[in-house]
Amino acid sequence: MNKLISTVVKSMQSQAPLYAYHFPNGSVYNNPAVTAKRIIKVVGERLRKIDPERWESTPITFNTNWNDAAGYVDVATCIHIHDALEKEFGIEIKDRAFLVSSIETAFYIVNIHHDSH
Repeated sequence: MNKLISTVVKSMQSQAPLYAYHFPNGSVYNNPAVTAKRIIKVVGERLRKIDPERWESTPITFNTNWNDAAGYVDVATCIHIHDALEKEFGIEIKDRAFLVSSIETAFYIVNIHHDSH
């Protein structure tokens, strides 16, 4: 009996995506504060992973963007953030349509993807 339960649990774990995210009231739109906090956490983790010297002591807020020193959008960082959002929220961001250049843009993208389903 325990072996059968163990097999069923293992098969269920392998089928569930690791990036599935449950929203308490059913959607991103109903939980903007939860969504923003989650995006800030995910983006902060990724920024600190790819460039710890720049981001370790920098607070990540809703107004954070990742422009380079000259004020231009850092495309390489945008690609990393794009990937982190797709994995965390289980969405497919259209690469040619969106360039994720700030937390605010990330919030907008996550919002439109989840509420369109």
